[in-house]
Amino acid sequence: MIQSKKKWQVHTPDEAVVQTLQDGLQLSSMAAKILAARGFTTVEQATKWLHMDEQAMHDPFLLNGMDEAVFRIEQALEEGEKIMVYGDYDAGATRF
Repeated sequence: MIQSKKKWQVHTPDEAVVQTLQDGLQLSSMAAKILAARGFTTVEQATKWLHMDEQAMHDPFLLNGMDEAVFRIEQALEEGEKIMVYGDYDAGATRF
């Protein structure tokens, strides 16, 4: 087996925050740990994120190359081409 030269840094979220989120949102401990690990520390923050509306979302056309990507996808659809979408395992997962 190939040994990794990288050292994993596993961060453990604050248990008090996890308990607050779990109790306040009626979540499993795993879901509360995920929210805490993503930086949510209050029920209000997590609720706002979990129940966001369309107004809170960013315009996807602000991403570089989006106009060209949409044009190419539309072209492929019009011409009956196959489209393959791929990404890494956490595509889109960012810390805020």
